[in-house]
Amino acid sequence: MPTLEKLKELIPTARKKVDEAAKKASDPKNDLEVRSKKKKLKRLTRKAAKIVYMAKKKEEKKKKKKGGGDAA
Repeated sequence: MPTLEKLKELIPTARKKVDEAAKKASDPKNDLEVRSKKKKLKRLTRKAAKIVYMAKKKEEKKKKKKGGGDAA
């Protein structure tokens, strides 16, 4: 499983590849290579967002456990 730092390195390179492929293609919307590179970029961004979300939820859960005993 890649780390967030590694994903942050991979996403800009994937974005560059999408742009380059779009420039080369005559019809970027229907070109197979462009579509596959867009899919990869989308997958990487979703994976990074998931890692950030899970870390945020983990912190939230810790705060609830600490604060839960004081309220009662």
